Amino acid sequence: MNQQNNKPINDTAAVRDLNLDMPLPPVAPVAKDRTRPVFTGMEDHSITLSEAGSLTRNYRMAAGRGAVKGRFFSRVSLEQLLMQEGVVGIRYYYAEDNNGRQQMVLVGVDAQGKDLTEGFLIGNGLPVSRFHEQANQLNT
Repeated sequence: MNQQNNKPINDTAAVRDLNLDMPLPPVAPVAKDRTRPVFTGMEDHSITLSEAGSLTRNYRMAAGRGAVKGRFFSRVSLEQLLMQEGVVGIRYYYAEDNNGRQQMVLVGVDAQGKDLTEGFLIGNGLPVSRFHEQANQLNT
């Protein structure tokens, strides 16, 4: 509408000019499930013994005397986790039991990077410090 005579404005340029200063609302992307794989199950995480020793030594120095050096999980448990339909890898979470001791929780992960929490989970690994017998670069 033309404010001077209350008649409709038919000039498209004038209408366009009226809307120039009007902010446009942001367009939010439509949320959808990821369809492209994040993981393939073929990722290479290998490191040398020297690199592994350096990493575990750094942890032991920071954690202090008496800290649990690691956890043991049986082959059967790991295979049960890996054999679930859709699993391409394992994710672990740092955890703490009711007595304040560090633990780890392991869960299968699918190609889209989702934790398969409805499946088999692993926890309560046995502390390495009680069971290792030979000193090596990972534990000394």
